[in-house]
Amino acid sequence: MEQDNGSNLDEGKEFSLLGEYLKQKRTEKNYSLEKLSQKTKISINILKSLEANDFDHLPSAAYIKGFVTSYVKTLGLPMNEAINKMEYTYLKILGKPFPALNHTKNMSTSVTSAPALAKENVRGNRQKEAEAPQQTPHEVIENSDSLMENTKSVLPIAIFAAIILVFVGGYKLISSVVENEVTDQKAKDLGPKIESSSALVNTYPKKEESPKVEQGTQAAAPAVAPPVEEVKPPEEKPAVDFPRNFPTVDFKKIKGKLFNVKTDAPENENAEIFPEKIKTTMNSSLQNVYIRAVDGNTWISYKIDSNPISSVIISEGNDLFLQGSEIRLFLGNVNVTKIFYNNYLIETPTKSGVKSLIFPEENNEKYLLPLFPKAKDDILYTAEEYTKRMKLEEDELTKRKQE
Repeated sequence: MEQDNGSNLDEGKEFSLLGEYLKQKRTEKNYSLEKLSQKTKISINILKSLEANDFDHLPSAAYIKGFVTSYVKTLGLPMNEAINKMEYTYLKILGKPFPALNHTKNMSTSVTSAPALAKENVRGNRQKEAEAPQQTPHEVIENSDSLMENTKSVLPIAIFAAIILVFVGGYKLISSVVENEVTDQKAKDLGPKIESSSALVNTYPKKEESPKVEQGTQAAAPAVAPPVEEVKPPEEKPAVDFPRNFPTVDFKKIKGKLFNVKTDAPENENAEIFPEKIKTTMNSSLQNVYIRAVDGNTWISYKIDSNPISSVIISEGNDLFLQGSEIRLFLGNVNVTKIFYNNYLIETPTKSGVKSLIFPEENNEKYLLPLFPKAKDDILYTAEEYTKRMKLEEDELTKRKQE
């Protein structure tokens, strides 16, 4: 069966399932599952599920991408090819696209079709894109290595700590039980001797040292009690067993204007910065936003109408054109860009270099900042989605503490 899959790949099949591809490459490089598990720190069961395309026994999409990333890096395989196969397999088996939120895409020279009210027009230079750094302030959106590091480091530590607690608690509990049994046995052994020596005890008060054994036995009992109580703390700290995927975020209402329109800016007539083709594409019934990276690279997360959040990197000289009834943007290194709204340049005052923008501007009051907070699973959520999930986790945490 593996030979058939391998031959299909060798014949240049455009898309093959991820599991077939991974298993074939692992076999070619003489890696056993055990060896790969040791190198990647991924459990053999997870590796088997990956190679079997068994998404029902794999965690969330963010973790799947992390596992695939670690897998192909260890074997020295092309990352882009593996990611393409992962997304294709996910769609093929589950019938839905792999969440686009889990990784940042580079700008390409192609034009992506979209619904009537959500159009994305992407232009740029491929060579510059290939040279552009693959990093954004979102960090793990593009690079899942940190996700794997967290998985590899935090989980073993937590498991090790839990084992230590159980071991120490169990040891102390068993020790206390044994000690009680030994003490009781001593009491039983000493009891008859004292009773049989009652005449001597009454005649020689100094022999009352034997009751000291009983006193010693009674004194030992309180000393045993604290170790038994030490076993309880893990039950009193449910937070340890309830990791937060949506940590508390301090959301704020939008105050004031987010940008200023410059109808008299010379850039409005500069075809090198603002191409005539883009001008003529403007639809007066929609929001039209054109972004050009002029002096450096920028990264953008955006949401058009009800479409999912997307993240892109625009390298210097490249651009992005968006259309929709409503557009929300979060930009990094915004000062290197020229942004045009409905064919006019806009000013985006910021000291930090990051900027949130909402079009049309009258929709500002509907939203909170940050627009797209990132959860622990490295996925971007809208502020409203994040708020709901954060509240659910807080309620669950409060409930567990009360229990």
